Order: sequence, then C-alpha cells, then structure tokens
Amino acid sequence: MPFLWYFGVPVDMLSKDDTHLPDRFMTEIYQVLIVDDNPDQADLVRDFLRVAGIPGVHVVHTIQLLMERLQAGGYDIVLLDYRLPDGTGLQALEQIKAKEYQVPVIMMTAQGDERVAVQALQKGAVDYFLKSGDYLIALPSLIRKAVQANQLKLSIQRSLEKIRYQALLLNNARDAIVVWDMDGVITYWNPAAESLYGISSQERLGRPVNEAYLTIFNPPIRLLGPEQTTGHYIERQYVRPSGRTIWVSSRMAVLRDATAGNRLIGYMDVSHDITRNKEAEQALRESEARYRAIVEDYQTELICRFRPDGKLTFVNEVFCRYFGKTRKELQGVNLLTFLPETDQKRFVEHLASFGPRQPAAMLEHQLILPNGQSRWFQRTDRAIFDNRGMLFEFQSVGRDITERKQMESQIKVAQTHLTQVARLATLGELASGVAHQINNPLTTIIADAGLLLREIPPGQPGRDSAEAIEQAGWRLLEVVQRLLEFSRPAVDTLQALSINVTIENALILVGAQINSLGIQLEKDLADGLPAVRGNARQLQDVWVNLLLLARDAANDGRTCTIRIRSNQDRRGWVQVEVQDNGVPIPVNQLESIFEPNFIGASAGRGTGLELSICREIVRQHAGEIVADHTVDNQTLFRVSLPPENNGV
Repeated sequence: MPFLWYFGVPVDMLSKDDTHLPDRFMTEIYQVLIVDDNPDQADLVRDFLRVAGIPGVHVVHTIQLLMERLQAGGYDIVLLDYRLPDGTGLQALEQIKAKEYQVPVIMMTAQGDERVAVQALQKGAVDYFLKSGDYLIALPSLIRKAVQANQLKLSIQRSLEKIRYQALLLNNARDAIVVWDMDGVITYWNPAAESLYGISSQERLGRPVNEAYLTIFNPPIRLLGPEQTTGHYIERQYVRPSGRTIWVSSRMAVLRDATAGNRLIGYMDVSHDITRNKEAEQALRESEARYRAIVEDYQTELICRFRPDGKLTFVNEVFCRYFGKTRKELQGVNLLTFLPETDQKRFVEHLASFGPRQPAAMLEHQLILPNGQSRWFQRTDRAIFDNRGMLFEFQSVGRDITERKQMESQIKVAQTHLTQVARLATLGELASGVAHQINNPLTTIIADAGLLLREIPPGQPGRDSAEAIEQAGWRLLEVVQRLLEFSRPAVDTLQALSINVTIENALILVGAQINSLGIQLEKDLADGLPAVRGNARQLQDVWVNLLLLARDAANDGRTCTIRIRSNQDRRGWVQVEVQDNGVPIPVNQLESIFEPNFIGASAGRGTGLELSICREIVRQHAGEIVADHTVDNQTLFRVSLPPENNGV
C-alpha cells in the first residue's frame, strides 16, 4: 500500500492520537493573522494551515499593518515573527497590550534565544516556538489550544463581570433581599435587609434560616414546595430590635440553575416596608362610615372619589341617579368616558395642575350621559395626599349647570344683537347724512345735464356725453334713495310684500360693490311667487348680509361667482338661496355657524355676528334658514318663508 506523504512525513506512520497530526478535521473556523517579513515563509505557513483545515489565514509584513488589522477586528490568533521591517515582535506585543486587544499571540523566530522567549511571554505572548524542524506539523494543534484557552479566558472574564454586576444590582436594590440554600443556611443578606430589619449581614450569614429569618415574622414564612415556580406573596408584621412594629410585603421565589437541568439550588425572599400604606388604609376604613353618612344623608350634589388615572372609587346616591347606574356599575369606570373628546384634554390638564400648594380647583365642562344627552357640569375637585405627600386620590363635588349655561348663552346672544342693532343704527344715521349731502349736488348735475340736452341737437358732438351724465345721475339718485330707506329705523308692522322686490333693493345697495371686485353676480328670480307677510327693511337686511358674506369668502383672487335665486318649495313656501364658490365653510361648523362669534376669521365670512342676526330676523318671520354644501362643494344659504295666506 503506498504511503501518503505530508511535508516529508508518512501519514500512516502517525497515530491518530499523535499531537503532531495536522488537525484536518477541525470543526472550528479560526481567523489567523501571520506577521512575517519573509513572504516565502509566510506563504508556506499559510498554505500549510489551509491544507490542515484552517482556511481563514491572512498575511501582513509590518507592525503597522498588524495594528490596522487588529483595529478592524475579527482575528482569533496572531502568529508574530520576531524580526520585522518596522520593529521587533516584542515592540508589537507592547502595542497590542497598550491597545488592550484580547487576541492570543504566538511568537515565532528562526533563531533560538531563551531571553527573547522569556521577554515575549512576559509581554503577553501565549507561546513561543522556533521555525525549524517539523514545527509546521505541531502548529495547527498549537493554534487550536491557544484559541480555545483565550476563549475560555474571555468567557471567565465575562462571567466574572456579570457576577460583579449582578452583585452590584442586588447590593443597591431598595428592596430587602435574603437568600438561603438547600441546606437551609442563609447565604445572602443585602444592605437593604440590614436597614429594614435592623440586623447586620454578619449576624445572619451562615445561620439556619428557620431560626434566623422565617420565624421572626407574624405570621411566619411558609416555605415553597419544589414544584412551585411562581412567587408566593404575603403581608406580615415584624417587630424591630427597637420595639417598633412594622408591616412588611414579601414575595418568595425558588432559585434554579438553568445550566444544570433547572436544578433547585435555593430560595430568595424580596421584601419592603408597607407600614405607611397599611396605616393609611386603616385610617381610610375608619373614616368610611362617617364619610358615607355625610355624602349620602345630607348632600344634593354629585359626590365622587377617583384615582389620579380617573377611575372612580366611590360615588354617592345622587351621582348614581344622575347617570342612571348603580354603584357596582360605576365602580372602576374612568370619568373620561363621560366627557366629550373636546373636554377630555382640559380635564387631564386640570388634574395635572394639583399639588400641595394648590390642593383644590374648579372646572366647568360638558358631560355625555349614558342616554346620549349632553349636559353642562361644574365640579370642585380636591386632591388627597398621603403622609409622604404623594397624591393618591381626588374628591369631587359637582352640580348640573345646564340651565344656567343656556340662560348665559341667551343673554350673550341678546347682548350681541343689541350691540349690532346699535351699530347698524349708527351706520344708518351716517348713511342718512351722507345721502342728504349727495342729494343737492346730484340734483344740480341732473338739471344741468337736462339743460345741455336741450341746447345740443341730436347727432351733435357732446350729445352722448350729456345723455350719459343724465342717466348716471338718475341711477345714483335711485341708489341714494335706497340708502335713505335703508337708514330709516325699521317699523315693527308686518305687511304683504314681494320677496323679489326686497332682493332687487338689496342688489341695488351692494351689487355694484360686488361687481367692482371682479366677482360675477347672477340672479334668477322666479315669477309669480306668492306674497309673504313681513318687514321689507328687515328682509332686505338679510339679503344684504348674505351677499356681503359671500363676497368675503369669494374675494381670494380666484374667479368667483355669487348666485341669488328665488323659487317656491314643495310646501308652497317662498325660498331664497344665496350660493357662492368661494372658500367653503368646514363641514364640522355647519351646525353651529349661526352661533354668535363662531365663524370669525377662520371661515373668512364676516365678524361672526351677521349670521346670528339673520337667523333672528328669519325666526321673527316664522321662517327657516340653513347652511349647506352643494354637490360640487359650494356654500349655500337657504331661507324659507311661509306665504301670506299661511298666517304669520
């Protein structure tokens, strides 16, 4: 049988257990970095290691390149030559140590020198060998042992660091921690346990847990069974060496070693002082009977208590009747569920404002009852703090103020209306004065234009200009006349009138102004509409206001159109619509758009008072006014008035 020679050594002559056998069957894939100034020698070592089953071999020739590679990381071992172009292997070891690279280094040299070997080991090399004889045969095994030894070292370091970190956590834990082993001997007693129990660790470590810990409580601690994996919670009393009795909350758990088949290795008890909480609970229970008598027998207000998260802990009978629910149904319910979304943020901010310096505050907000009804509610909340100054509950006394809010709203509307009426009266007086000032020179202009027409025969130059002056004068005189009528105080008497006439009069007042802004004004007035019974001046005010509001929304630089039309609906009522393609009113504002001060600048239509006045005038005429959007998202105001024969 032929021999297989490997670098001059017959393989079948070597035992499988021979330590010099190349490790061709290594399962680990190591990354080896060769540092050698002799390229041929380095290539020989690299090729040998690759044949021996270590494919990850890289070669550099200087210390500088070595440090750059180590900085990049990823190497398991370094084969370092002693003599290099930019220094010695000893100098390279010093740099590796200074940088704290955790990589094993094997020093290799072509010349034997015991002094160099000792220095290399002192400076951090894990081994040293001569590049002579059959050193290549032993090299793979040497690499494997060095790498595994370094990995073990790093693993031990990580374990020690983890142990030190865990010990630090336990020692700095605020809870008292006591540990004992399967022999019933206390093995750990942290500083928090010393503080809680008033007993030092020296007095307890190494002592039987039954006599030194389990039985010092009332009731004593009951050991868990090996089958229990979850903690056992208990509250118990403890008498300190000073004689003071405290309450201790404790949770005991079994300890198992996951690396040894989940074997049971001991027990741990974690405890903390709950004396203040127990005292507060006791005081609260003692006052509960007195408190219930007060809030149930002598109160008409809604009284409740709730935690900082808003969940109810107590409600009185008045509270239950108001919401139509039992105490059991309301217990634990969050108050925020009764508030509309618009008020929830305000309520949360209200609760966040409490503190020792401001323990009480009042808030008004809306409530949504279980039947869907919306009500106004006024509450006075008081924060309750424990002995440590920590907020743990609120007490609230509230009442329904819906009727008051409705009256306030009506008064506000009336005040707003009066203010607007006064403003319009002032404007009317001013308009009357201006109209009278215009009338006299206007009469002169018309008269002189008539004289010119008599003097200038038809077809002569200047005749057309004189006619234009006369026509413009008569048109201006008509506008002044309408302005005078508009400025006169409205009479309270109602009479039969034509809706189309009031619309035409409104267009005379504001039509030219709208057209001057480049806005197209269209009218579509139906013939044969029945008369309505009303006040012509007031209805004219409605059309003027709606047209000016449409002008405000359309005056945004775009090509806009305002349409006003009259017709008769299915009920036989006279209907007037004002439509524009200006900036539309948001959908969520359509229902509240007639409330005073609501629209403002956000919708771009007037001051927020005009629509409230329009609604009031229409209401006095027993009519209806609504705001809507068309299919193409144009804004539409529709006024419907009953015909005269319906009776007003």
